Formats: sequence, structure tokens, C-alpha cells
Amino acid sequence: MILVTGATGATGPGVVRGLREAGVDVRALVRNESKAQPLRDMGAEIVVGDLDKPETIGPAVEGVDKIFLLTGNGEAEAEHGRNVIEAAKRAGNPHIVRYAGFGSEKSRIVRNQQEVEIALKSSGLPWTLLMPTFFMQNTMLGAQTVASDGVIYWLMQDAHLAMVDVRDATEAAVAILTGSGHEGKTYVLTGPAAISFHDVASAFSKALGKEVRYVDVPREALIESMLGMGLSEFTANGYAELMEGFIEGFADATTDNVALLTGHPARSFETFARDFAQVFGASP
Repeated sequence: MILVTGATGATGPGVVRGLREAGVDVRALVRNESKAQPLRDMGAEIVVGDLDKPETIGPAVEGVDKIFLLTGNGEAEAEHGRNVIEAAKRAGNPHIVRYAGFGSEKSRIVRNQQEVEIALKSSGLPWTLLMPTFFMQNTMLGAQTVASDGVIYWLMQDAHLAMVDVRDATEAAVAILTGSGHEGKTYVLTGPAAISFHDVASAFSKALGKEVRYVDVPREALIESMLGMGLSEFTANGYAELMEGFIEGFADATTDNVALLTGHPARSFETFARDFAQVFGASP
């Protein structure tokens, strides 16, 4: 039995689906049961719990062999991670696969995630760290302006970033959870190349058959935009700090870990742009 936290987020459903397709018994921890039906349809067992309330986590971790530990990028992330780890220690000796972003300590989000990593490594439990860089799918936040104006706005200057496709990260997670020999290892996941947002715009231009330009924006504009999307002040500032770390070259190198774990090369941004062209305004 494998427990998946963060099961209703951007990555969790893909992990649940991959595990079920591999014939693995899956338990999904959800806070809002109304969002659980798609996971039930995949064949997952549902446990309702709240990472803010440690007493609700016990039933979720009871009897599991492995835990896919994914927590949201909010102010309470470190506490949420520690709550799961403490519950897991009381339940037995499950292998925890911690899924957290690869970024600079400049970001408060990353500093929070590092607290979970420290707690996990000192817990005595078997652990694996899976650390994707910036997701290609994050560029979907700019889909509206790409579609309407042929412009993608971002805080990235001319820096290069080895961003990764969520689909590759999901497949890598499933490979670790269904495999063996990954204890005590850290895997940073990247795409096949470090690219700039000028390259991103070029890929969209080819996929959409029209000119797309990249326009760099100031930090304040990025934060204002994210706040308008409903993100908290903590998270919006954390993402801006993450971008500033990338501008300084934090994630401008690639790894071969996607291929090592999944057996196929990491998807390129060109592939992502073609696969999701309709999201950015291409005709069906």
C-alpha cells in the first residue's frame, strides 16, 4: 500500500494513476472529500485528513509501505511535512519519497521545504528526495496573453533554466515508488536543455504558427499578478524569489535522472508546446 498526499493537486492525480496502472494499491489523503471522486474512479482508497491536524493523519499512514509526500507551497508547508513524518514514525517504518522543488534558498518556499528535508533525514525512516526544477506547465499561467497578444510575460530576464515537464516528474515518481534501491538518494529532475524564455517564446511561435514574444516584467508586477490569481502573499513572494534564484543561474544545468528513472529521454519544451498548443490558443 502506497499513500499519496497532495493527491488532488497538479502532480498527485498523475502519480495515483501511474501507480494504479502498475497494479499498486493506493491510498489518497485528501482534505476535501468533494474533490476525491476522480481518485476513487482510478481505484484509490480515500482517507480524509488535514495536514494542519496531526490527529487526522494517523489513519492515513497506518499500514502503508511507502509514502509519496507532497505538500503545498504555503506558509505552513514545513509544519505539514513534519506532521506526516511524525505520524509515519508512529505507524512503523514506511519509505518516504519526498517530492519538493529544486530551487535557491533565496526563496522562502525552498527554505520551508528544506526544513522538511532535515526532519526526514533525521527521522530514522528510509527516504528518497525527488526534486524537479521549474515545471514547463507553469507557463500555462501566461496562456491568456500568449493566445490574445502573442506575448508571454515573466520575471526571468535572459537567464537559462532547465525546466522539466510534469509528466516526466510524475513518471519518475512512479518509478521510484514501484522500484527498489532508491533509499538515501536524491534525484534532481530537469528537461534536456537549459533554455531562456526567449526560447520558450520561439517554441510557442513554432507550435502555434504565429509570432510569440517574451517580455520580462519587474518583480512587483509578477507578485501583483499572482495575488490577483488568488495566491497568498507568502506564496507570491516565494515564487518571485524563486525566479530571482533562477536568474542567478541556480538551475541552469541538466541531469539525466529522468532517463535514468523512466527509461526515456526527458521531454523538450518544443514537445510540451506542441502537446499543449490548444491551451495557448491554437485551433483544434
